[in-house]
Amino acid sequence: MTRTKLEGWLLALPGLIFVALCLVLPLARTLREGGVTLDVWRDPYFQGRLAWTLTQAGVTAGVAALIGVPLAFLLSRFEVRGKGLFLRLLLLPFVTPTLVAVLGLSALLGPQGWVTRLSGVDLSDTPALLVLGNLFFNVPVLVRLSYAGFARVPGNVVGAARSLGAPWWRAALGVALPLALPGVLAGVVLVFLYSALSFGLPLALGGERFATLEVEIYTLTALQLRLSEASALIVGQLGFTLLATWAYVALSRGGAGVPLGGLPRARGGARAALLGLGGVVALVCFAPLVAVVVRGVLGTSGFTLAYWQGVLADPDTPLLVWNTVRFGLMALAGATLLGGLYALGAWRAGSRALDLVSLLPLMVSPVSLAVGYLLAYPVLAATLPMLIAAYTLLAWPLVVRSLLPALRAIPPRLFEAARSLGATRGAAFRSVTVPLAFPALRGGGALALATVLGEFGATLVLTRPEWATLSTGLYERLGRPGERNLGEACALATALLILATLAFTLLDGGEGEVT
Repeated sequence: MTRTKLEGWLLALPGLIFVALCLVLPLARTLREGGVTLDVWRDPYFQGRLAWTLTQAGVTAGVAALIGVPLAFLLSRFEVRGKGLFLRLLLLPFVTPTLVAVLGLSALLGPQGWVTRLSGVDLSDTPALLVLGNLFFNVPVLVRLSYAGFARVPGNVVGAARSLGAPWWRAALGVALPLALPGVLAGVVLVFLYSALSFGLPLALGGERFATLEVEIYTLTALQLRLSEASALIVGQLGFTLLATWAYVALSRGGAGVPLGGLPRARGGARAALLGLGGVVALVCFAPLVAVVVRGVLGTSGFTLAYWQGVLADPDTPLLVWNTVRFGLMALAGATLLGGLYALGAWRAGSRALDLVSLLPLMVSPVSLAVGYLLAYPVLAATLPMLIAAYTLLAWPLVVRSLLPALRAIPPRLFEAARSLGATRGAAFRSVTVPLAFPALRGGGALALATVLGEFGATLVLTRPEWATLSTGLYERLGRPGERNLGEACALATALLILATLAFTLLDGGEGEVT
């Protein structure tokens, strides 16, 4: 092993120890516990929950591909005003707390929603509302990943097909899509995985009829204290999770996108398709956010600040805000330190194994993780270090996955040039590597903080009453009947959305990019 690789492994060691203690050991304990009671899978009820989990995830992935992939191709091949802003705004749903999306969809399509009142069609007791919630979060993921995949296709290849008379849609299907297919399929797999592991959406929108495995795991753990059966469900869930993860890793290999430059303006059918698909995606991704904000200041009788006044007058509100901010900052500090060192180590070691380890926390649901903590560390149950460890583990891979590609994109000749001019290794690192990689570190930290601020699954299992956050306070109001409670929930959701967006904007500064 060379000196550089050894240094890389040493830098990655703290992150590896952290993952071993906070992910591998709890999951191993879960596997051991679940292995005793695998008979639970003979129950037709749980078989039905598995079938529904996979079905709703598959439908979400299919619909997301149907609208997201054509839009990504058009955006990659035509110049259109506001394209950069649109792609950047698509990060907003990713950092939106789950319960904010729940409230937005309920305000639009719930029993008393605006669209429901106008159309007379109530979707609240149908699986359509859950699928729409999954699309809200995952269509942006597929658009951005597919856009990167199409950007790797050389422009002259598609141009040759167009010059031979092929319309844009035939060039897309016959030339661009086959070349970009691995990246596109990787995005579809990721959407499937995120939808299958979703917790907050099926808990709040699915109800008892459309509960997924995640909801059943939470019910068995937190409400019925049947940990062995919950562990058995997690064992089964890990099976398709690992299979999907393997498919994602196999499909997502490839370099960064290449600048296309000199793109033609969209005209005719391409322009109409761009406007149509872009409008659908904007409606799916941004209408729930607008609905939350508007519902917070509109009651049944028109404009009112009573909901906001009720939230501000509640003596628990300062505690909710304080817990949300301090837990988020504590997790951000740990994730930035451990993630930064790990990304540097994986970069210097050039190890694919280290690269794969950084993906593991993204493929384990927060609820399953929380159950593993309760089984592996019963003495630490309901302690603050355990809660912060769960938050940090959820934030850590976002930092690593943002920083590592940026480090790999730095041309080695820049570092060598600094060394040839007499700079020490440390000075060359500070003057070359740090300035080039810092925007990515900021971007990863921004995503991590915004995600943790709205975290809901692990919080619901591991928290104590005095550690309530804006998410748990919002969920509590959702469980109370009445127009006022719904309005106050929307006001809290707006505050949470503003907090997450502000944290993301201040940290990211418009420079970081997520791949």
